[in-house]
Amino acid sequence: MEQNTVEFTAVLADDEYSVLEGVKTAIDWESLGIRIAALASNGHEALDAIIKYKPDLAIIDIRMPDLTGIQVIERCRNAGISTDFIILSGYDDFSYAKEAMRYGAKAYLLKPLNSTELTDEICRIFMERTSQSRHSTRRLYQEQFNFNFFNNLIDGKILESGIISRMLCDTQLPLSDSSCYVCAFIFEETLSSGTASFSPDPVLKQLNQEFAGEKCIFWKHDAKQLIGIFNTSSLIPFHVALRCLKSLKNAGLSLPLIGVGDTVSGLMECSYSYNRALTALTYQLYDSSSHIFTYETICSVPPKTRLSDIDYLPLFQYIVKKDRDKIKAYCDEFIDSLLYVPMPPPNYVYSLCYALFHQVQQEFSNFSHGEISEIATARDLYRFKQLSQIRQWLCDSFCQLSEFIDAVYGYASSKYAQVQENASKADDPIICTAKENIHSNITNHIKIEDIAREVHLSPSYFAIYFKNKTNVNLRDYLLTEKMEYARRVLMNPSASISDVAYDVGYGDYRSFSRAFKNVHGITPSDFQAKYRS
Repeated sequence: MEQNTVEFTAVLADDEYSVLEGVKTAIDWESLGIRIAALASNGHEALDAIIKYKPDLAIIDIRMPDLTGIQVIERCRNAGISTDFIILSGYDDFSYAKEAMRYGAKAYLLKPLNSTELTDEICRIFMERTSQSRHSTRRLYQEQFNFNFFNNLIDGKILESGIISRMLCDTQLPLSDSSCYVCAFIFEETLSSGTASFSPDPVLKQLNQEFAGEKCIFWKHDAKQLIGIFNTSSLIPFHVALRCLKSLKNAGLSLPLIGVGDTVSGLMECSYSYNRALTALTYQLYDSSSHIFTYETICSVPPKTRLSDIDYLPLFQYIVKKDRDKIKAYCDEFIDSLLYVPMPPPNYVYSLCYALFHQVQQEFSNFSHGEISEIATARDLYRFKQLSQIRQWLCDSFCQLSEFIDAVYGYASSKYAQVQENASKADDPIICTAKENIHSNITNHIKIEDIAREVHLSPSYFAIYFKNKTNVNLRDYLLTEKMEYARRVLMNPSASISDVAYDVGYGDYRSFSRAFKNVHGITPSDFQAKYRS
């Protein structure tokens, strides 16, 4: 809603601070032309504030210390104060509501608070207060009320047809409760700041002018989406969508993607048509040049391939061998296998691609005892809108996983004698900081995530960076540093081998002894024995 000059006042009262703050922040009061005159945490404070400010509206808890909400209303009425009241209550008891209404409360709302319901009641109250005049804010209250109603309609929250009939009768909107369909207008373009680059008001104005006198309604649903409901006419829905695009183009406005839902028998079924319109829009995955996607596009043939049917053992081998060409070939073949029809359900493609990557990454993570950091997320995948982008994401993600595995563990036989020499060649400040952190925390069971955090890099990127700069696998370097620390400590004949093993992260002697021997060519007990003689 547009900003409005403050013309009304309100008092908010509740003995629960979290509820009071919730009411204060849940509503855009300024856009409704309302100023919060006072906040109260008990009945006496609420009564004093109402007597002092005589607000147009008071939102008050029914049970508070000192005075109840009902008592506050009663005393205000006895004092001749005409404030309208909305009662908040945690008690779903009709007797409470009946008593509140007897004293003139306009609404009785249950906690936890629903901000849409509260906004509806506020708008209803102020539409009534301004009904006998040409009040400048009445149109805004009506628009906000309509906005909430139609959002509830497409969300399937309107469950009685009588509510729709009353709404159409009261508002005289250019729409009838008869055969209709929903169009979803998605404006994908964004500014560098990430905010939508289109302004809804000029678009709504243009569409309302284009379809003036016809049975339809448009409104802003969120930051990048407008919605239109059209009663059926002689023009088929696809041509209506074309007309919308042509009108916006001629006006020099941003062009949206338009999803067209099924025609339904009445407004009660608009939620189905809306969801089908959104589903149709996902088929831009296969056609980046079109602006209109209708429900006829939606695939009705169920898929047959499941993740359990896929053999990903070859992919494991390609990842281990760092064979980028074969990783790409495997990913391309996998994507092609999902296209059991020319345009399968996009969500099926998204979900199978992410499921495959997550499964493979999880297998490596289990093998490495959880040391594999998250390479990619479902959010990364779902931001792509073209099939070619999904192919690239899948290939890049597996190649990055391969680089990470190689950087941390390596695949060739380790050459521990060269690790210190090679690693010391790097004078990169990030590498130096990382090595200092490793040396300082060698007995703190340090993990890759800890080191990466110290140099402000992600674990996967840091492991690859370390390998590229030092030509040493990070795991080999950590192992060598730990065994070098152990060697120095064990030069003391009285040092406990089990204590040293624990200090460098080993829970049992056998594993520690094997690692020590791999690095120094001698078991820790034999090494320590040399210093006892």
